[in-house]
Amino acid sequence: MELFKVGGVPEHFNMPWHYMVSQKDLKPTGIDIQWTDYPGGTGDLVKSLNSGELDLATLLTEGAIKGIDSGGEYKILNFFVDSPLIWGIHVPAASDLHGLDQLRGKKYAISRYGSGSHLISYLDTRNRNWPTEELEFVEVGGMEGARAAFKGEQADVFLWEKFTTKPLVDQGEFRILGECIPQFSSFVICVSNKAWESRRDQVNQLLSSVLKSSIALLENDQNARLISQHYRMTEQDIEAWLERTRWTTKLDLDRSKLNAAIEILKELSLVSESVSYEDLIVR
Repeated sequence: MELFKVGGVPEHFNMPWHYMVSQKDLKPTGIDIQWTDYPGGTGDLVKSLNSGELDLATLLTEGAIKGIDSGGEYKILNFFVDSPLIWGIHVPAASDLHGLDQLRGKKYAISRYGSGSHLISYLDTRNRNWPTEELEFVEVGGMEGARAAFKGEQADVFLWEKFTTKPLVDQGEFRILGECIPQFSSFVICVSNKAWESRRDQVNQLLSSVLKSSIALLENDQNARLISQHYRMTEQDIEAWLERTRWTTKLDLDRSKLNAAIEILKELSLVSESVSYEDLIVR
């Protein structure tokens, strides 16, 4: 049995991996996966890909690009979620911040430097025509860390995927002031250089299986129930999320889609001017 160590955030986007395992789709292939949740997000996943703790991971597109540009030991294998991520802009429910125009100069909680919550804070700030040099960050490790930082009054603002934080908004712990929606595909599947060089055929077989799982999940009329049970969210929230989400269902390393993210990161001076499509993808 060929085992791959795979990781991703514990969020509904990664359901095709779990659905694939539950349906025993890998059994005929002689491949198995060991899945690890990473609540700390993209920054932690990049570290584990670089160290060899993971063979493959689903990463936010912007974080994957930033990580490779910073010397990451992995490459992008395929797109995973075609639709853009809906980032909720959150404050503590009891905060005296009630409008987006009040966020200038406030402290932003981020999971890690190089993570989506870090990089998208720059994008949102630029979209408001505020100087990004004024941004101040508090590294909190993930959503639980952001909750603690809010309670301890160590941070004022937190950007995170809107539907993941919705239970905290519904419970009156967070308040959402608005959204930031980057205009590029949200998630990619990445593979460590070592796994790609030594087990390329098996990696491609695993990729094919998870793409087929995405198709099967989309076609399953019980998908909202299955996802809501796995991630302990309401079916109503999952149905609303599914309406705005498109998983990748084919082999896809479209140059224009990846360049859309690269150009935004360059505009924000978050990656080197020299980084290119060819630097990022498997060969």
